[in-house]
This record gives sequence, C-alpha cells and structure tokens, in this order.
Amino acid sequence: MTVFAAIKAAVLRTIGAQISQAFASSEQIAVEMTDLANEVATDILESHDWRALAKVAEITGTGALEYPLPADYDRMILSAEIDDRATWFWGYEPFESVNDWMRFKSGAYGVLSPGGWIILDGQIQFFPAPSGVAQYPYISSHYARSEAGVTKASFTADNDTFRLPERLLTLGLIWRWMDQKGLQYSEALATYEKALEQQQSRDKGARVIRTPRRHFNVNRAYAGGRLG
Repeated sequence: MTVFAAIKAAVLRTIGAQISQAFASSEQIAVEMTDLANEVATDILESHDWRALAKVAEITGTGALEYPLPADYDRMILSAEIDDRATWFWGYEPFESVNDWMRFKSGAYGVLSPGGWIILDGQIQFFPAPSGVAQYPYISSHYARSEAGVTKASFTADNDTFRLPERLLTLGLIWRWMDQKGLQYSEALATYEKALEQQQSRDKGARVIRTPRRHFNVNRAYAGGRLG
C-alpha cells in the first residue's frame, strides 16, 4: 500500500470525501493528513523493535576510540549487545553512565577484554579501541520506501510505501486527525491500539515505550542506545 492509499482511506473514513492526490494537493484535508503521516509513522516505528527495520552494523577497528553511527540509525534494539566477531563468547560491555566511561578512560577501573562502549555525541565511543570487527543490531529510521525501492526517513510523495503494516498508518491517521480537530476519538484510538498490539504480537521484535502518553504494558528501551 502506498502512503496515498492510506491517506485516501483515512480521509474517506473521517469526512466521507474522496481525494485524487495528497502530497501535491492544496486541499485542506490532504494538507492536514500529509502533515500527520510522518508523525504517525514515527510513532509506529518507535513503539516496537520491528524486524522489518532491524539491521546489523559492523565497525572495523582502526585504532580509533570513536566511530559514527549508521546514517539511518534510530536506536539500539532492546537489550542489544555489541559483539566482537572474532570472539563470540566475549562482547563489549556497555558503560552504564558517562561518569563510568570517564572513570574507565582515566584508568580508575580495569576493563575486561575486549572493552566497553557508550553512545555520545552521535558516535559510539569505545575504550579501549576495538582491534577487530564489532557488530551490533539496531533499528533503522527509514520506515518509508520510494517507488524506486530506496528506503528513506520520511514520506515525501504519494507513491512512497510504508515498510511496516500499512493498516496501522490508516488507523493512526484517523485518530490523530480526530484528536487534532477536537473530536471524540476514543473509539478510533482503541481500534488503532488493538491493531498495533496485534501486529506487535505477530512480530518477533521487542515492544518498547516511546512516551508516557500511550502504554502497552511493555518494557522501556535501553536508554543508553538512543540519541537525545
């Protein structure tokens, strides 16, 4: 399903109208729905460690302590670890706080091989420097796909597709638009939440909580693995 199909269905179910285009349209309802589309998609993305968006990054040690995150990095997968590919039995340990990282770097504590890591300033910081290949799983921020098959971080055209369950996008648009208009949206929200929970249960990833506004009785994501 294209993002336009999701928007078109949401428009029909909210105001009973038909639209012929969305992102290039000047119609008020189309403008409002396209404005909400990426926000709804981001909510869905951040609610769960979707397998469709899970990727594995590799870092080849060069003697440096700092390495950039992937361009499409959104967050570490819940309970993810960074492994030394040459020594699967031992992995890199996460520094629990910036203070711990500073203390280990200063030599106040000893570090077990192969070392530890923390995410700071958009980079993975290691100590000591990795000498081999380190691997870690993460969730991609690219929930959209262009007509040419290129993944991207937002919808920009009617023929873009959603890489996650498309029905969730339509249902999310409906309740978010109703909420924005000050309409009674509790039933629409309940329908969306039920569909979201069903899709999460079918997926093998871990469910996470993005904000206190919506709770699904799940664990919080590992705070050290997400950019601020």
